[in-house]
Amino acid sequence: MSELNAELHKALATFTAHAQILVALDFDGTVSPLVDRPENARPLPATASALTRLGRLPGVHTALVSGRNLDSLAEVYPQGRPDNLIGSHGAERVVPHLAEDSELHIALDEHAASLLASITEALGEVSDRFEGVTLEFKPASTVLHTRQANADDAQRATEQALSALASFDGVKLLRGKSVIEASVHEADKGLALRWLKEALDVPAMLFVGDDVTDEDGFKVLTRDDLGVKVGAGETAAQFRIDEAADLPALLESLIFMRG
Repeated sequence: MSELNAELHKALATFTAHAQILVALDFDGTVSPLVDRPENARPLPATASALTRLGRLPGVHTALVSGRNLDSLAEVYPQGRPDNLIGSHGAERVVPHLAEDSELHIALDEHAASLLASITEALGEVSDRFEGVTLEFKPASTVLHTRQANADDAQRATEQALSALASFDGVKLLRGKSVIEASVHEADKGLALRWLKEALDVPAMLFVGDDVTDEDGFKVLTRDDLGVKVGAGETAAQFRIDEAADLPALLESLIFMRG
């Protein structure tokens, strides 16, 4: 516990005093360190262990809130995941606690499906021009990854992708670390977290994330909630840890305080 900032430590103690709490974590860059290839990401063992033990405590709900689709999340985190899962920035949801409608999956109408096909084709043309620029396909979006490209190609690919996407109406752009996601579904982590907190009927929520898309989540937090940013960069979160490797200490502190 000594590894945590004193103010964060105090805030965690206040947070854990609530009868019911929700601990929601982003995956890439938070539960798992960032890697060049998304398919190679895995949760840090210490984080996975602490998250499992935390979720077994009375009054504690745990969740993953990821930009990945749920199938991708299952591949990189095959066992020991929290029961509550939010994928595709909130467009996919699994909440077993709810008696009805515990699963929500994306269903695109004909117009949205056609639009997704068009933006996928446009981004494919961009990725084909640059070595190390790849695409990821989700049920309601296509993602351009530039992490494996050199700096000049990454910048040029990003500029060309944004230019190509500007001609499409009804596309929501989500920009993260070395990624551009073009979605035909209106969803973000802020809306998802607000919905999850209400669905589980908890008064206090902790959200930990590292990316630009996690800022939507930090912005909806109330005075009883806590936001923790992983890494550098401007943020709406109240607190910060340096890297994903610091998360186990935070979770272990929660376990200790809750116990």
